[in-house]
Amino acid sequence: ATEMSRHDVIVKKMSSIQNLGAMDILCTDKTGTLTEDKVVLERHINVAGETDNRVLRYAFLNSHFQTGLVNLIDQAIINATGQEAPFDPQLSVISSRYEKIDEIPFDFERRRMSVVVREKSNGRTQIVTKGALEEILSICNAADYKGKVCPLTAQLRTKVIAEAARLGDEGLRVIAVAHKVQQMPEGSFSVHDEREMILIGYLAFLDPPKASAADALARLKSDGVAIK
Repeated sequence: ATEMSRHDVIVKKMSSIQNLGAMDILCTDKTGTLTEDKVVLERHINVAGETDNRVLRYAFLNSHFQTGLVNLIDQAIINATGQEAPFDPQLSVISSRYEKIDEIPFDFERRRMSVVVREKSNGRTQIVTKGALEEILSICNAADYKGKVCPLTAQLRTKVIAEAARLGDEGLRVIAVAHKVQQMPEGSFSVHDEREMILIGYLAFLDPPKASAADALARLKSDGVAIK
């Protein structure tokens, strides 16, 4: 205990020292322990698998105008938009081009949330939804694919799921973005309007590992401790 105190570790229960020394499996969480707990938007990809700022623009509208708790995902989208804005005129003025007229909040059953925005120049109203890939796919019947809106066929759905799985294998978290034009009175929107939407693309996020994580894991492995 004296030795550990020299390393800024306070031991409240002496028997825990032996228990720690006998450990062969360590169960740990990841976020904030092995990672920085600072989510970064790594990619914004259209249905064809190409980097596309249009996907980022729609994601920004959703994150910027939603009034629920702004989480790490929303903050990452807003930060990425700010970084891209100097190189994309449409991104630099997007928040001033639209106004929010309604919102369908996030819940853990739907695993998605929507905002309803109106374009000031022409009055066009549309719903923009983002959320878990499978949940977004379940409300889409079309996709914006190679510049055209086409049916979301089984083949195209399989392509999207496969690309998301590939990104997942790289350690990235994937969410999807969809939209549709919907002209209705303010205050009349509900979860029932989240249907027959157009899939725009998806976003891939990374929670970067802490600089010390690799060395800590290697040292544990050399000591015979498995990590779960």
